[in-house]
Amino acid sequence: MTRRALAASMTALAAALPAHAQTSTPNADTRTAGEVTGIEDIVVTAQKRSENLQRTPAAVTAFTGSSLVQSGTTDLRAVQNIVPAARFQQEGATTQVILRGVGSNLDFGNVEPTVAFNVNGIFTPREGTSQPFFDLDRIEVLPGPQGTLYGRNALGGTINVSFKRPTHEAETSGVIEGGNYDLMHATLVQNLPLSDALAVRAAVDYTKRDGYMETGAYSKDDIAVRLGLLYEPSTDVSFYLWGQYTNRDGSPSNLVNKGFDPNTGQFSENAFLRKDPWDELRVGAFADPALLPFGQPIKEKQKYHLWNFGGQLDVQLADGLTLTYIPGYFRLDSHSRYWLGVIPDFKEDNYRLLTQELRLAGDGERLDWLVGLYGYTQRTYGFSYVGKEAGPFGFIASGVLHHRVKGIALFGQATYHLTDAWRITAGGRGSLDKRKANGISPDVGNPLFTFEKSYKRFDFKIGTEYDLTPKVMTYLTYQTAYQPGTFNEVPSTPAKSNRISPPKLSSITGGFKSRFLDNRLQINVEAFYYSYRDLLLQAYDASKPYNEIFNAKAETYGVQIDAVLQPTPDDRLNASVGYLHARTKKYAVAGLERFENLSLPYAADWTINLAYQHDFHLASGYIRPMVDARYESSYFADFVHTPGTRQRPTWRENASITYFADSGRWSAGAWIKNITNKAVIAATAAAGIPGPATAYLEEPRTYGARVTFNF
Repeated sequence: MTRRALAASMTALAAALPAHAQTSTPNADTRTAGEVTGIEDIVVTAQKRSENLQRTPAAVTAFTGSSLVQSGTTDLRAVQNIVPAARFQQEGATTQVILRGVGSNLDFGNVEPTVAFNVNGIFTPREGTSQPFFDLDRIEVLPGPQGTLYGRNALGGTINVSFKRPTHEAETSGVIEGGNYDLMHATLVQNLPLSDALAVRAAVDYTKRDGYMETGAYSKDDIAVRLGLLYEPSTDVSFYLWGQYTNRDGSPSNLVNKGFDPNTGQFSENAFLRKDPWDELRVGAFADPALLPFGQPIKEKQKYHLWNFGGQLDVQLADGLTLTYIPGYFRLDSHSRYWLGVIPDFKEDNYRLLTQELRLAGDGERLDWLVGLYGYTQRTYGFSYVGKEAGPFGFIASGVLHHRVKGIALFGQATYHLTDAWRITAGGRGSLDKRKANGISPDVGNPLFTFEKSYKRFDFKIGTEYDLTPKVMTYLTYQTAYQPGTFNEVPSTPAKSNRISPPKLSSITGGFKSRFLDNRLQINVEAFYYSYRDLLLQAYDASKPYNEIFNAKAETYGVQIDAVLQPTPDDRLNASVGYLHARTKKYAVAGLERFENLSLPYAADWTINLAYQHDFHLASGYIRPMVDARYESSYFADFVHTPGTRQRPTWRENASITYFADSGRWSAGAWIKNITNKAVIAATAAAGIPGPATAYLEEPRTYGARVTFNF
């Protein structure tokens, strides 16, 4: 992309409506009349140090836990409604995470995510992204390669989730909800100070809901329990220890047929077989036994047991010098059955991950710096079977019996203040990773495969920031990232290796962050250009036992405009406009030239997020109606743009109305999501009976009531 093209994109979008705020709503449970006179500041840790979001030289989108409760955001999939140029969509027990067109739409054991999901600073594998969100302090979404501070799997960005830590005040709080599909949701939190130095916080979250599908599939019966311990023997030492267990017993979603019009018997891109897209049963001519090799789809079962533990030790060694140690452990056992249209599928995933990070940070008059050492060991095994062993068409789609990846990295970053207004930043990370695996190949003539490979990589970052005024900051950054290479689940031969090269991403980002009108208007703009080498691609066809993964080159550029307008303490408008040009350029496999210059999977060219709220004050308390909407232009689910995998341009709208007591101790309200009941595809693949595609669907219209309390 030329400079002229990038400048033209920014100019065109600058005339558009300012974008979604990169700050959250003021804490609704503590706000009183006339208290807020401008846009609140948010402290983020995207660069592994606490800093004002408006002083962070990146397009960080951050939300407080209280604002997430108000918007009804209870998992990562719902976060996509409030993040520009993002798709966080369901794929069975996992959540596909795609930021600015960069992400992995493959969920087999040999492919790792390309956007890092971190819980309390600890990397969490893909299947952990579906854990519930409750009792959170904040969520931060940072797009673009983050190879210096976050290392592997941060190719497309990071999502940082932080739990609320124990405090030294007694607190009992919670959320109670009920809604259609017999929804029952409750969160209960108890915080107890045990001494002047020790505090404990316990939280439990339970959700039970009938299925959205006609068979009763896509239901929830989930519980999560968390315990946190905070020990602060002095102002120089803080030790936070936490653990969480999550159990999901609901029924996974089935996929529905897409792209065939039952009335005409012809292909129709946006057609579903039933008037209700969430009805996966077959009737009429489609109930012919010849079209139901395994019978009608049914509500299946899943087992999902997740244990994750972590801690953080902070020791202030001297003024401006802090030592931090963060250990983490993740264990997951997941087994799920679901239907690809009328074909049953079974998938098993098992993870054991140990991570450790040690870093030293210093804050000086002119120099802020940190250095760190990171190590990890991850063992996984998994299995996927399409069809039934006793029926026709059954085959192994993935059979990784043993998979170990481990590594170590040394990293550092420093910011030097040339003047009070001008700063420069430089950082680097040296990584050594090793992957080893064996398993069952779908090639019946050669049923076993092995793989072993080591990778070395140095990523770096250079950037500069300049304060035009105390309220306007400009920045320009170049940075890189990578993830270790992987393998195809077939044996290597002299003619063709099963090795897949490591994906690498380089980026240039530049923009400004600003506040005007006495802190009542915030406008942040970032333009970006990504050069993507050795991108992992796969044209997944659910009817084939083997779908080759290969490397490709891609180019992405665009602009994101975020804004908040708070003209009065009682009115707030959030908006965002994102333009994204994400296209493949060249393939490592011959014969795919006709697919060059097509958009990447799930990469809509345009996204718009809008939200407005107003507070009406009563004699006691206030009422807050709130509406929000999200627009996405069309996108395809795979890089070859398979018929049936296209999502048409879509608006989705949500609304709520809530009463908040002046005391801040309770609130009560009602909400509705996806008001117009739009059917939007999530993870989607080629094949199906009759096909040409099968698709997961996002949630239909839901509504309910919510009560919160805090004593």
